[in-house]
Amino acid sequence: MSSLQKRNGPFVLFRHSRKIFLFLLVGWIGTSFPLAAGLPLRLMADGHQNFMPVRWEDAFKESMIILDRARLERGEILGRIEEKEDGSLSAQTVGLIKARPEECFRVITDYKNYRKIMPYTVESRILRSFLLEGDYEGFPAVDFWTRIRVFGFSTGYLIRIVHLPEPDKQRFRTFWTLVDRPERLAACRDENNRPCVNDLTVNLGAHLLEPFPGNPSYTLHTYTLTIAAEGWLRRSALQWDGAASMKEVTLAMRKVLEKRAPPASEKGDKSHGEK
Repeated sequence: MSSLQKRNGPFVLFRHSRKIFLFLLVGWIGTSFPLAAGLPLRLMADGHQNFMPVRWEDAFKESMIILDRARLERGEILGRIEEKEDGSLSAQTVGLIKARPEECFRVITDYKNYRKIMPYTVESRILRSFLLEGDYEGFPAVDFWTRIRVFGFSTGYLIRIVHLPEPDKQRFRTFWTLVDRPERLAACRDENNRPCVNDLTVNLGAHLLEPFPGNPSYTLHTYTLTIAAEGWLRRSALQWDGAASMKEVTLAMRKVLEKRAPPASEKGDKSHGEK
């Protein structure tokens, strides 16, 4: 059975919009979710140490989407979004990019040009680059500060991103989690020279880049994200926009990479539209 057949779950993007709209109407009930009170500390990295507190399996969600090959080949980006009882939001999008996985990997790890592929980003910079200790000893990582603005709400956070390249398998991965209490780190200042502060209580995610079965010249990009935040207005904005911005990441990667002329062997291929 192919990887396309193994995954299961609903595939239509944003059928939860009505549910999210209702959430906006009743969002004034309560000011925080239980998740914000306890669970996140286990998920957060220590900015003074070089360990990753979570594993790839924690960040990457298997079996969220049925991968419909015909729709993918038409250029559609499939997706699913789930609102959990604890108030967190999990989402996943999957789409094709007309480029090889290693090329896509270079784009998503090019932090100097981060704003080209991450929508609504207004601040971004590497705080430090280092090699991990512990479970992922020797793998490169960055502590990365970024801020987005959605519907007028500014949301900043410091995340630890791990790079897991497997060039022999043409499989490339990154995954991340929040760094705890960035305001305690002297080097972490925002663009207004104020101490960095995490506006999210959970930001756990992953990118998987692998050859598309049957056509390794295309990359199957799977983007998974789990987020939670305090304050109903910010949560509502993130929930309303969450997976839509994830879809835009794949679209932005296409724009960066598909401008290049394809190899001679691919000239007869039909390019993907953006949907």
